[in-house]
Amino acid sequence: MLAEFEKQKIERELIRKESRLTMIVSLALLASIAAYALIAYLVGGGWQTPKVVRDGWGVLNIVAIMLIIAVLAVRKTIYFSPRLVRDDFTLTALLKRWQTIDIVLLAIAELIGIFGLVITLLGMPFARTFHFFVAAFLLTMINMPISFKVRDKVRTFEKYAGRSVL
Repeated sequence: MLAEFEKQKIERELIRKESRLTMIVSLALLASIAAYALIAYLVGGGWQTPKVVRDGWGVLNIVAIMLIIAVLAVRKTIYFSPRLVRDDFTLTALLKRWQTIDIVLLAIAELIGIFGLVITLLGMPFARTFHFFVAAFLLTMINMPISFKVRDKVRTFEKYAGRSVL
């Protein structure tokens, strides 16, 4: 039987190892969202925005809000779903499943930043589209697999599952 500090050490190493790819993807997405915002700021839009672009901006606002709500809801439901508990219930298997979920959620956050870039390139002023970049950046930060957040998720998952993952 392992001592508690040995379990914690093994857990930290597994979390660091399994979260590395997702962390790299997260950082790359943060950099790309910042690049999108910079491009949108430099290109900007005209003061006379065509009506079709204004309508597209309204639609993309609604779609972005729905995506944000969906991502936040998925984080609260799928992460702790009983379907993740199977016969191969180990910390490594759990972290790999979470990695897949995280990458999909990060891609959705990136999509919101792309919405902002596209609508700005179509002619909407940057002052009316910067919230797309802020939302994408914040959603990426929320979904970033920082080790203390992952450990908290593991503790919560263990509480719902009723047993230890190690």
